[in-house]
Amino acid sequence: MKLLGLMRKDIYELWAQARVQIGFTVLYLFLPLLIPSANLFAGVGMMLLAMLPVYTLGYDERCRWERYALAMPLRKRDLFWSRFLLGAAAVLLGGAVEAVVALLAGRSDLLSSLLITVPSALAYLLVTLPLMMKLGVEKGR
Repeated sequence: MKLLGLMRKDIYELWAQARVQIGFTVLYLFLPLLIPSANLFAGVGMMLLAMLPVYTLGYDERCRWERYALAMPLRKRDLFWSRFLLGAAAVLLGGAVEAVVALLAGRSDLLSSLLITVPSALAYLLVTLPLMMKLGVEKGR
């Protein structure tokens, strides 16, 4: 229940702060359908989705939310898993949308590129999120 509440807070915060970024992400996810040789843009869209928890970390660091959160019955582990699950859900949702659109458009090359970009985006989250939570957003990058 704690994780869902933390994820909900992050989603509200992202919606309020990062609307333009989410718009660019949607553009990068659908751009390969318009340009036949632009499979790279699907990978860029996946990495932008993987960066969503980094944005929330930056916003929370700026307003010192972690200090407040640790005063509540939360652990740093809860904060990490809520951010990771938010990023993983965004990447998997983006991958599913990209796969459905690629199947409808008959673009099997996009499906093969998704087999590389989705696991690499999840690996990016697993490597960078602990570093950013330990060192801070600026030093962790």
